[in-house]
Amino acid sequence: MKKNQKTLLENLGENGKGIVPFVKPVEDLYWKKDFNNNSWFVIGHFEAEEHKLNFLVHLMILDMKDQQPIFNSMLSITNETTGWYSGEYKLFPLSDIEISDKEFNMKALNASMSGSLDRMHIQATMPNGKVDVMLSPVGYPLYNGGTGYFPMFDMNIYQYSLPTLDTIGTITIEDKTYEINGTSWFDRQWQKQTINLAGHWSWMDINLDNGDKISLWDTVDHSNGNENAWATILHPDGSQSVVSVEPLSVGESNYWLSTKSGQRYPTHWIVKIPSLDACLEVTPVPREQELIAELEIFNKYEGASTVKGTYKGKETTGYCYVELVGSWK
Repeated sequence: MKKNQKTLLENLGENGKGIVPFVKPVEDLYWKKDFNNNSWFVIGHFEAEEHKLNFLVHLMILDMKDQQPIFNSMLSITNETTGWYSGEYKLFPLSDIEISDKEFNMKALNASMSGSLDRMHIQATMPNGKVDVMLSPVGYPLYNGGTGYFPMFDMNIYQYSLPTLDTIGTITIEDKTYEINGTSWFDRQWQKQTINLAGHWSWMDINLDNGDKISLWDTVDHSNGNENAWATILHPDGSQSVVSVEPLSVGESNYWLSTKSGQRYPTHWIVKIPSLDACLEVTPVPREQELIAELEIFNKYEGASTVKGTYKGKETTGYCYVELVGSWK
C-alpha cells in the first residue's frame, strides 16, 4: 500500500476530489461559540517494546441553556498486551479553562491541546498515566457523510476526521514510560444539542491494513426503535465513499454489565458492509473500557479494539476504537 506522504495542508491546497464539503478543516478547528457542543477527540495506536498501546484524549465544551458551561476532559490508556486499562473523566466550569476562539489552544488542569493543522501538541494526565505527544497531520481529511454534515436524532452534526497523524512522544503507565512513534486519528465535531439524547449511538474508526480509513456510525432512536448504520470511507488516494452498513445490533454480542454505571454494553461485533463484500470482527481488548463521569449522563464506553475479517473479498486486519454513547440499559 502506497502511503501519501504529503502533509494535510498540502493536500488541502489541491483541487477537490468530489463534492464541496460543508466544513473547512483549518478554520473550523477553533472553538465555535455559536454551537453549544464543541468536541476535539484524539485516539492513537502504537507498538512499543513489544506492547500494543492505545490512548484517548477527548476535550469537549457543553453549554446548556440556563446552566454553567461545562468543559469535559477525558483520558484513557489501554495496554492490549497486558490487559491494563485506566480512564478518567473530569468536569470543569468553562470559566476555569484557558481557551480561544481565534486559535487552537485549550488548557485544563489535567489536559491541553494546542498548535495547528501543521503540528499539534497533546498532553493529558491522570493519577496512574500520562500522554505527551506531537501530531503531524498527513494525507487527506475524511468528511463524514461525504460533506462533513449529517442529521442524527434531533441534531445536525458537523464532523471531519484526520485519520492519519504521524505521532511521536511518550505514554506513561504507572511508573513505566514508553517512547512511541506511530499514528493517531483526530476528530473535530460540533453541533447544537440537548443534554438528554433521544437514543444511543455507536461509532468506530476502523483502520485497515490496505490503507482504507472508515468512520462508522450506528444510531438507535429510542422513540420509535429505528436503527440506521452507515460509514464514510477515505481511500489512500483521497477519494471517499459513503455506504450503508448492516445495523450493528444484528451482529453484536458478548454483553458486559458495568457495575459502575449499570450500562449493558455489547463488546463484540460482526460488522457487515454489503456493497464492499466486507465482514469485519471487532473485539475490544480488554472488554472493560468505560469512562465514568462525575455526572451519570456523561458516562460512556470507549474501547480500543482489534479488527479482522474480509474486505472486498480479501482477508484483512486492523484496529479501531468503539464509542458507545447514550442509554445502553
